Amino acid sequence: IPRLDELLSTWADAKFNIDCKSDHALPFLLERLRKGDMFDRVCIGSFSDARLDAVRDEFGERICTSMGPRDVAKVRLGTWVGRTPSFRGSAVPLAAQVPVRQGPLHIVTRSFVDGAHAAGLQVHVWTIDEPAEMHRLLDLGVDGIMTDEVTLLRKVITERNLWR
Repeated sequence: IPRLDELLSTWADAKFNIDCKSDHALPFLLERLRKGDMFDRVCIGSFSDARLDAVRDEFGERICTSMGPRDVAKVRLGTWVGRTPSFRGSAVPLAAQVPVRQGPLHIVTRSFVDGAHAAGLQVHVWTIDEPAEMHRLLDLGVDGIMTDEVTLLRKVITERNLWR
């Protein structure tokens, strides 16, 4: 398994989503981020609001972060009551990186995408491996799709004349 430093140097033009999956990994991630040469190439995500807060507290708006569960709920609830959520200070996420659904709750709906966009957020959906679902989500206006089937995603994006 390559180290983060190796990935960044091997693919110098690539951008990376980094999911900080454990409290144990956080100090190592913060140490690497302090070197400061990758802020424009990474977006940090986590299921832990506390880990995301630690990244935001240290680096503020210099680094992209995705929404944690607290902010996803804020946008989702806002769509139910007709309010656009606001985010202030250094804890401003730049993207909602979410599953289509969480248990019985549909997260990625037209109103969720519209609400996130109104709040200035991109919507990235994971993990989508079926072309029909990719098309449906693109029709809703999502900004990104994470997949294990990159060849299929490229085909869908090419069919829609979105490949750059």
